[in-house]
Amino acid sequence: MGMKKKQIHSATAVGVLLGVFIFAFWLLCMSILTLGTAQYEMSSLCDSGIDYAKCIAMVWLENWYSSDEEYENLRRTSGALEYYMNSAIAHRSYTKLFTSPPIFDNHPPAEDTSGVFYDTNITYDTAIVILDKSGNIFRESGDFIYFGYIPQDQWESGKDETSAFGWIDIDDDTDPRYDIFRSLYTGTSELYDLHTVRITGYMDGSRIEPLSMAFLTDEMYYHARDAAGPIRDLLHEPEESEMTISGDEKTSAASGGKNTTAAFGSDGSIDGHYSASELDAMGLLEWDVRFDNTKHADAAQECVTIYARCPNMMIYEPDGPVRYQSETYENLLGSLKTTGYYQESGSTFYSSDPQLNLWSAIVFDSYGIYDLRSYDPAGGNPDPDPEYTIVTAVQASPLKMAMTYLRNAYLITFAAALAGFLYIRRRVRKLLIMPLQIINEGIAANWAPVVNENAPTWKEPRELWEHYFRTQDILRKNRNEIKRLNTALAYAETAEQNRRRMTSDIAHELKTPLAVIHSYAEGLKEHIAEEKRDKYIDVILSEVTRTDRMVLEMLDLSRLEAGKVKLSRDDFSLLALTRAVFEKQEMAAQAKELNIRFDFPDDFTVTADEGRIAQVIENFATNAVKYTPAGGNILVKIKTAPSGVTFRVENDCEPLSDEALNKVWDTFYRTDEARGGGGTGLGLAIAKNIVELHGGKCSVYNTKTGVAFGFTVQQR
Repeated sequence: MGMKKKQIHSATAVGVLLGVFIFAFWLLCMSILTLGTAQYEMSSLCDSGIDYAKCIAMVWLENWYSSDEEYENLRRTSGALEYYMNSAIAHRSYTKLFTSPPIFDNHPPAEDTSGVFYDTNITYDTAIVILDKSGNIFRESGDFIYFGYIPQDQWESGKDETSAFGWIDIDDDTDPRYDIFRSLYTGTSELYDLHTVRITGYMDGSRIEPLSMAFLTDEMYYHARDAAGPIRDLLHEPEESEMTISGDEKTSAASGGKNTTAAFGSDGSIDGHYSASELDAMGLLEWDVRFDNTKHADAAQECVTIYARCPNMMIYEPDGPVRYQSETYENLLGSLKTTGYYQESGSTFYSSDPQLNLWSAIVFDSYGIYDLRSYDPAGGNPDPDPEYTIVTAVQASPLKMAMTYLRNAYLITFAAALAGFLYIRRRVRKLLIMPLQIINEGIAANWAPVVNENAPTWKEPRELWEHYFRTQDILRKNRNEIKRLNTALAYAETAEQNRRRMTSDIAHELKTPLAVIHSYAEGLKEHIAEEKRDKYIDVILSEVTRTDRMVLEMLDLSRLEAGKVKLSRDDFSLLALTRAVFEKQEMAAQAKELNIRFDFPDDFTVTADEGRIAQVIENFATNAVKYTPAGGNILVKIKTAPSGVTFRVENDCEPLSDEALNKVWDTFYRTDEARGGGGTGLGLAIAKNIVELHGGKCSVYNTKTGVAFGFTVQQR
């Protein structure tokens, strides 16, 4: 018996099986829990996404076309619509939708109990697009700064109240003009310390393209105000005619809906001090100029200067690539902008199926802003089209969220499963494996095992392993026999395939000359073209000769492949034989004006079958003369070396393809250019067999100007 195969310890086998079972059971339980939690999160996502567009509309947009005087004034204010659209987009994007782990909302007493979920909030990825009445994108999620502003003429007149709204597009994150917003104010919706921003640039509607920008911070304003001093002495209580009651709250549209509490004097100053425009007129403000490109301004465009008050910023940070309906988009906004817009019956709709799978769920919503001031529902008129349509998309992975919330559950249950596994493994090892090991060691040493009431009731029979090794020897012998039979079968199948291919090739090659003989013979029989009778007979004889040559070559090849050809051992000059062969091609070469050169060493003698070697050289020479273009070159080279003699013919022609180089030695193979040349396709196959019978090897490769055929045989 040979060397025994290394055996796996029983303790290891039991530990592996037990570990696989416990881990599989834990994985199954956690998968069910994760799936249920993911379904809960899917429901939460759908609830949030379905009402998302309406929530956005509630930020100053839902009642935009209200008849209230407040909205009437806003609609007349320049840039107010874009301002509140920007405000709505920024508000809903900055305060992103988020979800919490499952809680008991309807059972307050249970809210304080310990839960298995990891207590954290996960934000959804959102995208917002606002369409106009024609279905074109009016505003969308992006990077921009929006503000109320004071025109220059009002500023210079000392008025410090915003009268219009504007915004700046900062989507280009490579634009150095806005680096401060992407660095100092990263992640900040409100530019908290900017009191006023002086902007000079081109105005397009409410959007301004800045040429210069200067900052006035709160600290700079207070410093200038302290330098100017108060307008009046605030130590004396102001008269009612001079100052309003301190503490009145004024919510200004220019502040974006923010509440500011201040006492206003009769001259418009705050807290009895000068306004920023008054301080600027006094020359006390020191503006922080961030950039100034006004010298490069286009004279054909009008430049304006505005003073933005309390600007806000929106930085859109999508989560990344989104896959929706078998298409991959750069982000969620990209999918929202390219799917689902169409018009039907004069109304603009948004149509897109939600993607509700647990790995990546996307919920779409739309909400219309209607102008119903002149609409009479009782008049039988059709419903008006929305003036603007808010379209939203909310995306998240319920499965990923569920796995995040269940992080603690995973860790606790896995630790419990691991502890259980270690405890069971230890007990099995102590109560089963160790006694069995002692018994086996005792048997190996001819010890009688100690049997008592705590002994195991079974033991591993040693004879089983001996039977295994004997059976393994038998199986090894059987496998070797099967391998031998498979090899013989594969050889037989290969031989059968070669026979079938040879039969097919022979039939194909003989079909053409036989068809020609048959057709011309029928012509003679039917006395067609009696004046061409001799020509027909010549064609028939030519095809018969060709067929005979092909049959002889096939017989020759068959004998060569079967190894039935006996080679003679002749001592002859390979150089002289080569020159004699090429002399036979002299007339054909002269007709094409070919230049044949010989590169031979000193004369020497080789021992081989001279007739067969001449057959190989003649085949190479004939092909070289036939396929070299008129005026081309043929180089015949012979080299000697201790390992053997190398013969090579290089001729000018088109290089062979990779397929031709691999198949050129196959039986009946001819390139497309050679198919009309009258050859049989057997010459190179015969040459290869002759060379291999001599113990040599044929070769073919492309050169810079054509192709080289050659062979190498041992020098005897």
